[in-house]
Order: sequence, then structure tokens, then C-alpha cells
Amino acid sequence: MAQKQRAGLAVAAMALSVFLTGFSLNPFASSTPVLMLLEHVQDGKPVQTRIEVKDGRVASPDKGKPRDKWIIRAGDALKSEARPDDRSVGFYQGADDQTTLLFVVKVRYYLNTDGSWVPQFQINEEPQVIRLNGRWQPLTSAKGIAGQITQSGTALPNAEGYFTYVEFGFTSGPASIDAWQVQ
Repeated sequence: MAQKQRAGLAVAAMALSVFLTGFSLNPFASSTPVLMLLEHVQDGKPVQTRIEVKDGRVASPDKGKPRDKWIIRAGDALKSEARPDDRSVGFYQGADDQTTLLFVVKVRYYLNTDGSWVPQFQINEEPQVIRLNGRWQPLTSAKGIAGQITQSGTALPNAEGYFTYVEFGFTSGPASIDAWQVQ
């Protein structure tokens, strides 16, 4: 009889633990993996926005609010036997009906010392182009215009050109990031 009660309690404890795994005491916990954190400073304090791995374009909570500097930081480390797939995130500016792609961040996972896969980043600026002499040419080389993104910070890239974090601003001054899309 005591053995049946222990078995019943073990099954009940297991069911409770399975039920509770869907809940977390961490208010920032998410069932959707966080690919990266988009950070800026507001009133002298860092503000982070989670960029989750989900389909569709996502409007920024800071839409229409230009910032001098943005930082992209690593999101969730993933436990997996194999390297997670690379991702790309397009960052946009403008209203829903008229948006401009500002840049794309490539995300590649690298194995950490604890055996988890951590995202690292590479910014690829989308060059503005013009048609010159029958050929498409980047505006930067055709008219001597500087690129629109300047990277700052002390992080150095790995051998493949990916950074643990990316700190950047725009050459034209403060700019807003109004939306993004993970692919």
C-alpha cells in the first residue's frame, strides 16, 4: 500500500513539474527564443528591446524616436547538439506603407565554453544605388558619399567577421529603428 502511495505521489509530482515548466518566475522569460537585444540609452539608462525569433515584421516600441547610438547584444544561448541555423534580421525606418530597409544583421551561432550556442552578429549595410553609365553602382563609390552606419565600441570580430555585440550610429545623426523582420 505504501508503495502505491509513493508511486502515486511520484506521478503527481511529475505532472506538477510538467505543468509548472510552462510558467516562470522571471517576468522577462519568453517561450519564443530571443535572438538579440536592441539597446539604446534613454534618460541616462539603458533600455533593451527583445527581438524574438518569430515570423512577420514587428513594429518597434520606440518607433519614431531617433537615437544617437544603438547596441545589438546577444539574446538567448541555445542548447543543441548541432549549430542552430543562421538568421538575418532586416531593420526598417518609416511608416507601415513606406518603409526603408536601413541595414541587415546576419546572426550566426558559436559554441560557448559551457556547451551552449551563443549568437554573434555582422552588420551589412544596404547600399543606396544609382544607375550610372548603364550600370548599377553603390552611391558611396559613385558620388563619394560615406556609408550611413558607423560602428563604434571595443568588440573585435571573430575570424569569420562576427561580433559578440555591435555598437553603431548613423552618419546622418540620430535615427529611429521603426521595425524589424527576422528571417
